[in-house]
Amino acid sequence: MMYLDFALEAYLRVIVERNIHDITNHDDLVELIDLVLENQIFSFSNFELSVCSGHWNRLKGTDREGHDWALHAKSVLDRLGRAIAELGDRYYGLLQDNAHYLGEAFYAEKWTINLFSEEIVRGRLSFVLSILIHHLDPVLRKRANLGDWQVISPGQASGVVEVVQSLDSVQDRTFEKPTIIIADRVRGDEEPPTGLRAVITPDLVDLVAHVAIRARNAGILFATCYDREKFEKLKGMKGQTTSLRINPSGDIETYDSEEDWDVQSVVSGAEVRKIKSFSKNGYVVSSEKFSHDLVGGKSLNLTSLKGKVPDWIHLPASAAIPFGVAEQVLALDINKDTSGQIKQLSALIEDNPEENLAKIRKLMLDLNEPPELVSSLRIVLEDAGLGWHENWEDVWMCIKRVWASKWNDRAFVSRRKQGIADDDLYMAVLIQQVVKAEYAFVIHTSDPVTGDSEELYAEVVPGLGETLVGNYPGKALGFSSGKKTPEPGIISYPSKSIALSGGGLIFRSDSNGEDLAGYAGAGLYDSVTVEEPRKIQVSYNDEPLVWDEKFRNDILSAITNIGISIEHLMGSPQDIEGVYSKGKYYVVQTRPQI
Repeated sequence: MMYLDFALEAYLRVIVERNIHDITNHDDLVELIDLVLENQIFSFSNFELSVCSGHWNRLKGTDREGHDWALHAKSVLDRLGRAIAELGDRYYGLLQDNAHYLGEAFYAEKWTINLFSEEIVRGRLSFVLSILIHHLDPVLRKRANLGDWQVISPGQASGVVEVVQSLDSVQDRTFEKPTIIIADRVRGDEEPPTGLRAVITPDLVDLVAHVAIRARNAGILFATCYDREKFEKLKGMKGQTTSLRINPSGDIETYDSEEDWDVQSVVSGAEVRKIKSFSKNGYVVSSEKFSHDLVGGKSLNLTSLKGKVPDWIHLPASAAIPFGVAEQVLALDINKDTSGQIKQLSALIEDNPEENLAKIRKLMLDLNEPPELVSSLRIVLEDAGLGWHENWEDVWMCIKRVWASKWNDRAFVSRRKQGIADDDLYMAVLIQQVVKAEYAFVIHTSDPVTGDSEELYAEVVPGLGETLVGNYPGKALGFSSGKKTPEPGIISYPSKSIALSGGGLIFRSDSNGEDLAGYAGAGLYDSVTVEEPRKIQVSYNDEPLVWDEKFRNDILSAITNIGISIEHLMGSPQDIEGVYSKGKYYVVQTRPQI
């Protein structure tokens, strides 16, 4: 029976590979993907493959014509493609070390050793699935008007082509020549390095991810390439100089250009607010006392909305540990040794930034708290209705982790680029209750790609919003809408595999070095929850946001109205984060859209 199973699988693979180029009807590809995926699950099944199979099976039973079906199908194939890639990685991890060991022992030719696991993968049904996806994907992109590219940050660029595995591996580099990065992976929170002119990646990147916002702020061309052949062609240009631009159809093309190849050091001129020493207001302040010299923009913006937003838009209760408290705690006698070591390392950071920054972050977590901070924090939190977490050590560690994030790598690199001195950066801590979100959303009230001020763009995911701003793999449900005559139109269906669920208190970074004029500092510093959010594997097979058109339209219309209302009240385009829970809408953060 086992050999019969192997033979049937091999025969199915041969039949598909032999006939794939003769299949011109996309309905046949849809049916074949369903059949091959079902056979794949007989041989090896995991959650991702199973939910993709269920989702595809339900989707193929609906009307397959039109733009919307193609968008929906594209989302399932994107997720299935990730699952297939992970399966290939699994085979490689299981086999390749043994292949090297045995191949060298048998004196096999090196090229056969290197190809061993790849050939095993090519012999599996998962490879047949990838072939079918490869043939159907361009059909869906054409029907959904997606093209081969998604522009995340518009522009044009000239530079030397550099190929990297991940963007974060070069975020602390300074390129002496203008550089175009071709990156296999983009995590979502990176700081674009000095000298960077463009980033091209096959990764799906949320338009509202932190790295996308920074790229747009810096005028960097940033795009996802869906066509593997075009992407590999760009990788093959490593070391060459070229120019990139967006053509009228929305694709990225190369062209010849003569340009000054010297990197000009660009500093935005952003200036942080000068903060005085430890505030006379004490270790903790209630939201009624929030002011410009005590807290950052996150706290102030929410406070300014109180009593002004419509009743159906809710704002979370808040309190804050103001500017200067971290420095005051460091100056206490109980932290004298720790403070001394941090000062020594601060003076030596440039010698080895990665290592010394990590040491400073570790020392920050060793700080001892003054008793006054504990007592005053408890009083203010309880008065604000935020309650009190019984395990003080967990609360104290959250506060210290926010303070320590002043010294994370991407923030340090960003400050150096902007000419912001470390001693001028102060960190307040905004404290809120985590709303147990059914859905989270981010709104840019001015289209982030086109810059159209009459059009807003938003993205929605199940669960908490970190999967959005942190660029977890897959796409969110994305939509745009005009503001004069609101009518949300879907741009992408969701394909993220993970949702986050949680509650309790959240401690948000709220520095004086974020959202400055001409400088996008969002996401540079950390926000931490007392209770670690739970990761939940997402199935969209019965998700009302995907299948219930009325439910979806109601939510998207409400999110659109939130964006319009908040922008009107704040007087400028806004970057808004919010959640939907039990029929209620909450705005948890708003900042000027940089």
